[in-house]
Amino acid sequence: MASISTKKRLCAAKKSPNWLEMPHEVMSNILERLDDVEILNSASKVCTTWRRIGRDPAMWKVINMHKPAGARDDDYDLHALTKEAVSLSCGELIDISLDGFGNDNLLDHILQRSSKLKSLSLKDCYHVTSERLNHALKMVPQLEKLHITDTSSVKKLYEVTVPNCPHLKSFKLDKVRIHIGIRSDIDALAIANTMPELRHLQLYGNAMSDIRLKAILDGCPHLESVDIRTCYNVDIHADVLKPSLERLKSFKGPNDSIENCGFHLRIIDYDDPTHLRFREYLENYYETL
Repeated sequence: MASISTKKRLCAAKKSPNWLEMPHEVMSNILERLDDVEILNSASKVCTTWRRIGRDPAMWKVINMHKPAGARDDDYDLHALTKEAVSLSCGELIDISLDGFGNDNLLDHILQRSSKLKSLSLKDCYHVTSERLNHALKMVPQLEKLHITDTSSVKKLYEVTVPNCPHLKSFKLDKVRIHIGIRSDIDALAIANTMPELRHLQLYGNAMSDIRLKAILDGCPHLESVDIRTCYNVDIHADVLKPSLERLKSFKGPNDSIENCGFHLRIIDYDDPTHLRFREYLENYYETL
């Protein structure tokens, strides 16, 4: 005769739900709450059901690849995992973000296999160059969102956007090193001349003047929101800007708070005499662009 404790365990087992019998959409919802790296590297290896769900192209229409918190550089092969995710999307990829890794070859690999891509975000991708990004964007002319954060190797915006992004609706170009005392309008001119469909614009640390901001507002008549925090050459109180700024639904100026901006900003004051020589170098560099 079975003991009382054994009967209790059998009764509890009968009452416990069989997780593998959960509806497909519920299981998918659970997996979608995990990081993409965790799905590829761990979750899809738990059981055949999770593996089947993890290989569904619908799971990979949006890809967000970054190193998990606390992980070491050699814990994951992010390049290989990204290629696997792109392969699983079966050409249905519409949105991808790379954070802290990536190079020209990986970017080519992604865009060659993602003809439906509408959103590309690159953060801290120091090995992606202007020349290759320019070439890669030609493969996705329908791109509507391009966000670039602290990707210092992408230096010549006009080479990247002309004529490759005619349908951009959201553009970010965030620089974490703010050069006070340096002026350059080349980025602003590229935006004003090549992004007529723009709705949302964010420029951190740009060296443009208020006159060139006016050029952007005139050249992008559909703009709804503009964020130019830490663009210290812009005088938002200039009379020439007031009518254009008033039509915006949202505006953040140079001196608005940068708390929770998502990255650390470094401000370098080139009006400081110790930086004057490098200031002269930068000014000559911008004049050659």
